[in-house]
Amino acid sequence: MKDTLELLQDDFAPDPPPGYRLLPTGPGFNLLFGDVYGRLDGLRLVLGMRVSPRHLNPHDTCHGGVLSVFADFMAYAVQHEAGEHHTLTPTVSTTIDFMSPAVLGDWIEARCELLQHTRNLLFCQTVARVGERAVFRSSSIFKIGKRVSHVGSTLGDFFAAATEDGNPL
Repeated sequence: MKDTLELLQDDFAPDPPPGYRLLPTGPGFNLLFGDVYGRLDGLRLVLGMRVSPRHLNPHDTCHGGVLSVFADFMAYAVQHEAGEHHTLTPTVSTTIDFMSPAVLGDWIEARCELLQHTRNLLFCQTVARVGERAVFRSSSIFKIGKRVSHVGSTLGDFFAAATEDGNPL
């Protein structure tokens, strides 16, 4: 049986599709989780991740806990859509329905819809897919916190920069 270090060393390059950028997800657990990527699709932030050996359960499919954590990363997407770029948004509630398995090497893409933005809360729903196949759907509530951060758990101005040709990312 492999130890944690060996498992992490066996991971392979995430190789995201064109247009995705590695998100600044911060230290700690997020670092152990692995890379999460984002790209803008109009005004919405789409998130993606590659299923690596570290994400597998004993059935050789992506562990439901991993998919749940990925659903929790939708805080970035709703922060972006709500204009709360520097505000920490802790999770109040997330429910998830697993619809089909993701396997080693799959690229999972998640699209989140901000349903309601109140003074204190952000309500959203997400569908994550591998290609056209739905992997999970989730419903989440995030609290608009009083703490501000410019790194880690917020996007800050990450997508405000311009590309070399002067166009927004």
